[in-house]
Amino acid sequence: MKYLGWGVFYEGHTDAAYLDVLIPRIIRDVIANGQGEDIIEVPDQPSVRLGRKSRSVDSVAAEACEFFDAFEVIFVHSDIGGRGLEQTLDCRSSAFCEAMTARCDIEDFRCVCLTPRHETEAWVLADGEAVLSAVGMNGSITGFGLPSTPQAAEGLPDPKKTLADALDAMNVRARTRNAELLFPAIANAQRLTELYRAPTIRTFRDRVKQALVGGNFLNP
Repeated sequence: MKYLGWGVFYEGHTDAAYLDVLIPRIIRDVIANGQGEDIIEVPDQPSVRLGRKSRSVDSVAAEACEFFDAFEVIFVHSDIGGRGLEQTLDCRSSAFCEAMTARCDIEDFRCVCLTPRHETEAWVLADGEAVLSAVGMNGSITGFGLPSTPQAAEGLPDPKKTLADALDAMNVRARTRNAELLFPAIANAQRLTELYRAPTIRTFRDRVKQALVGGNFLNP
């Protein structure tokens, strides 16, 4: 059996509430659909969280090098701001990944970028049925103002506002809509086959596979 520890650097706490659940789900899905000779254990939580003291590139890179042996893959969150770069953005273009490699030779494949278009909420909204399930609602997703497809979710100019407006339309109470409660519930309810229809999520899945192949967890 192999153990696949993973670390993270996120832009904010709400990102952690969602991505801490989604990341291990996608890792396990990639493993289940890949070819490998070993049983691979994937923990539910990251072994390392970078950026606790400072979010500067140099500080985060220094932390990654300090905890080099605690993870096989490090995930770096970065929005792409709606510029449609998901087809060309290379993880090596990340200043964080470059700094880690320069400081302590962390291999390129071990640093994986998460690049939602606009905001993480675009991924949160990629499966409208999961949003309804998480808040215990029935009805039409479009009737509550939720995007009809993952592609539509990625095209939203302000997914954070779209989610807030949809929760208003559903009369979701303030406590229930707290991101630390709501986002994990949505991430657990989302259908991966549906999420993979979104280009940036599909790109992320492919990067995860490349990292696992590079780390000899999966066969090429």
